[in-house]
This record gives sequence, structure tokens and C-alpha cells, in this order.
Amino acid sequence: MKELIESLNLPKQIIDKTEKFLTTIFGSAAKEIGELIADKVRYKRMKNQINIFNKTRVLLEKNNLEPRELNLKTLVPLIENSSLEDEELLSDKWANLIANMVSSPEDGLEPKLIKTLSNLSSIEAQVLDKSYELFFTTRKLQWDRYQQGFLKDRYPKVEDIKRDQVYIKFNQIRETFDLSEEFSKICIDNLEALGLVRYEEPELEVDKGWSEGTINEIEEGGTVDLDLDLSVTYFQSNNFCITYYGFYFIEKCQAVHSK
Repeated sequence: MKELIESLNLPKQIIDKTEKFLTTIFGSAAKEIGELIADKVRYKRMKNQINIFNKTRVLLEKNNLEPRELNLKTLVPLIENSSLEDEELLSDKWANLIANMVSSPEDGLEPKLIKTLSNLSSIEAQVLDKSYELFFTTRKLQWDRYQQGFLKDRYPKVEDIKRDQVYIKFNQIRETFDLSEEFSKICIDNLEALGLVRYEEPELEVDKGWSEGTINEIEEGGTVDLDLDLSVTYFQSNNFCITYYGFYFIEKCQAVHSK
């Protein structure tokens, strides 16, 4: 492990601290994981990997948190996917995610979190972060409106408005990032496919129509004949809400804090 890190020509202090950190979280699998890295991750990927792990180590030290050993089911996809990332924004998210995982008890969702982050592009990550920010301002505005009407007693506190009751406006996202409508939809579609957001349910509007019917003789086995003519229109909104898993994922990719 140490030989691999030294080959990157990093300062000795970083080499020593990062090597110790990796040995801790890799635990008894350190040798096998080192071989996996040497076999599957060449210079650029290894450099990305060490950069992310070093950021993770700094975050933990800053918050006086001790890392725990990760299991192989988490380690293997973590190494495979995080080593591909060289964009600063996503690199920071990987460091935050790892810091949160190694400083918290295992909950079984680590592989899913890793898979989700590995499928996000930089712009999609930014859209998700902006949606998270908009959630709080939108919910507060929604709560303020409720306080002026008959829903006041139902929602005495802003937190009483459930997360899936707050919808982010599609046009706010499109305008914030100056994206075309088509590209904005592609980004949000991918976030939906990853289970991070959910589109608003379509509204149904039934136009006035006509109906007529006849009731046959009222006795056992009698029938009612109806002839209905209704015109139904579906209105599909591009607005969306963040799912409960979406909130969990976003917060796991945020900077770790002292517990």
C-alpha cells in the first residue's frame, strides 16, 4: 500500500498519514485491496483515489472523528467508482460521503449511496444541491401561505409540512443554470431514475359532458344501462419533489460534522 502511495510523489507527511488512514478503513483486507488498486487503477486513477481519501482524512481530523473499517461489499465499488472522478465538485462529494460512512455505524445503504454518486454528472449534482436549497425556501413560503388561511391549525410549525408535499419548480432549475428545456428534463429524468426525485402527479380535468341512462325493472338481476360521454384531459407537470432517499443521499454527501 505504502509503495503505491509513494509512487505518486506526494509529500512524505501526506504519504504517512494517508497510508495509516487507508490501513484503518481497509482493515484486514488492506493487502488484497492494495493489490486490487495496483491491478485495476493506474496512475491517474490512483492519484484521484489518494486525493479523495486525503480529503476524507482531513475532514475527519478537523472534526475529531475516528474512522471505522469498511467491509468488502462497500470497499470494492468505492474504489472502482471514486477513482474515476477527477472533477473537483464530485471529488469533494466522494470525500464527504466516505467521511460520513466511516464515521457512522454501518446501515446497509453504503453500496447504494456509492452507486448513486457514481451515476451523477457534475451538472446533475449541482441541480440536486440547488433543489435541496430551494426545498427550504419553498416550504417556508408554503407555510407562510398556510398561516393566512384555514390550514393554519393543521401546520402549526413549518416542519409539519412533509418533505414530499413540497415541489420544486422546473423553471427555477432551468433558469438558474441557463439550460435548455430539453437538457433540464434529461437531468431531472436521471435524478428520478436514481430515486432521488419524483415528478408531481399529473392532474386530471374532466370537461363537462352528457350522460343518459335507463333503469330496467327493479328486481333481482335488474340492470342499469348508462351512456356516458366524458372528456378527460391530463396535465403533466415537470415540477418535482425530493424523495426521502434523495434527502438521505444529499446529506450523506455534505461535509461531515462532529458528533
